[in-house]
Amino acid sequence: MNLEINTTITFEHLLDAKNRVTQHIGGTRSGKTYAILQYLIVKAIEGTETITVVRKTIPSLKRTVIKDFTDILKSLGIWIEDDYNATDRIWKYGDSIIQFVSTDDAEKLRGIKSTILFLEECSEIDEESAFQLMIRTTGRIIMALNPTVSPYHWVRKLQDCERFVTTYRDNSFLEPTIVKAIEDLQYTNEKKWKIYGKGEYAANDKAVFEFELCDSIDGDFICFGFDAGYSNDPASLVAVYKGGDTLYLEELIYETGLVTNDIIKKFRKLEIDKNQTIWCDSSEPRLIEELYRSGFNTKPVVKGKDSINFGISVMKNYKIKILKTSQNLINEMYAYQYETDKHGYVTDRPEGGLDHAIDAARYGCMMSLSQKAQAKGTYAISIGKYRY
Repeated sequence: MNLEINTTITFEHLLDAKNRVTQHIGGTRSGKTYAILQYLIVKAIEGTETITVVRKTIPSLKRTVIKDFTDILKSLGIWIEDDYNATDRIWKYGDSIIQFVSTDDAEKLRGIKSTILFLEECSEIDEESAFQLMIRTTGRIIMALNPTVSPYHWVRKLQDCERFVTTYRDNSFLEPTIVKAIEDLQYTNEKKWKIYGKGEYAANDKAVFEFELCDSIDGDFICFGFDAGYSNDPASLVAVYKGGDTLYLEELIYETGLVTNDIIKKFRKLEIDKNQTIWCDSSEPRLIEELYRSGFNTKPVVKGKDSINFGISVMKNYKIKILKTSQNLINEMYAYQYETDKHGYVTDRPEGGLDHAIDAARYGCMMSLSQKAQAKGTYAISIGKYRY
């Protein structure tokens, strides 16, 4: 059987690559993921391969790569429903398999062996999970990412790999309306044009925070901050420590799709006890009460006027250090920036969106480290007026 595949330059990059590890850095709609999946299907058909496709969560796997994967098989006329085990997310073709896994369960990663490994949106995957998968792969390792990754990320520091950059111009299958929308960015948003249009990394000159990475924490535990999420926004738990004039932050939970029982299990696994305060978003009173009844010292954050900038100002009173393993928090802190007004001037209002772990950290800091919080429990009086 002969198959004809219409693909993009990313497919050629994979055929021509000399290194075992390749990174495919693409602006929006560059078609890199689709072409990588085409390449993996060809390798499975032509030989005997155990191919592992990885994303951070199962919902993101189903929503993106698995959907594209089945679409490709159908377009090639080789989709047979019985070949795909939807429960285990494994497709078989002859002696080859392609399995789709998430990094949600770190222990399961230690049992996965591959001849080819594909890390989709590898910037979302923590370094330890990637390492466990890579050392169990005998052949090629393929990584795909967008150029929004901070310079602190492990994928930017990885040595001995070939890097290929693609943009929307490399995808000849795009509709003209999409091309126009991307190209309009060069007139409306220079930074987004550089990242999404040109596929280039861009420095964040509007960053809210300055911070450093650290290998360990040299401070005392203060509290936890927790920001609830569910479908699109991740639930985020951040531990706050203080040593002298330095604030230490550690990301402990960053995951979508968690219901109350899931959060309780994760809190218990972290051995959080009732003496440790967890400051939570006050807009989730039911969740706060359910966690409290389960034995955790959850408290609602008091949000006054302009509480976001107030919390930021409390955090910026300190040097900020973030544990190197806190990858999502690092990504957020790097990308978190001030808004620009219609005239192009930077305002004092931070942009919302990618700030879930930051919100968690902010809750803890403004409720535990503000001057008002630290003065709680004391009462000052002046007696000089009545002295004679």
